[in-house]
Amino acid sequence: MKKIYLIYIVGLLLWACHQKPENIISRTTYKQVLKELILADLIQQKIPDNDSLNNNIILLVYKKYKIDSAMLKKTTDYYSYHPEELSKIYDEIYTEFKHKADSLNKIEPHLQPKTDEIKINNNFLHFKKKRIDK
Repeated sequence: MKKIYLIYIVGLLLWACHQKPENIISRTTYKQVLKELILADLIQQKIPDNDSLNNNIILLVYKKYKIDSAMLKKTTDYYSYHPEELSKIYDEIYTEFKHKADSLNKIEPHLQPKTDEIKINNNFLHFKKKRIDK
């Protein structure tokens, strides 16, 4: 009888571990939020620290997706325990950014940016991807 209870408890624990917790952001929305937070980080690097926009960019992302920092943290914690899925999300983000950067590089030469910002962004994304893969 004790074995049956033990098996039941272990099964219940395993089932509970595979369930998504409540109040986490859907995978699709989480991917979009991460993309916009990466872009927000790149924008913040170009804005002076004393500019009010610098502090509000992340809040605008939260408002757009109707989330808050607690939901983002809970979702990030969930995916931290599922690194394979998180790695897939970052791979998809990297691929989307790479595709956009490649299409921007095909713009007529007189319309291309004077600086090397597009290539810097690719290197930044490649660096982020390497950190996730480790």
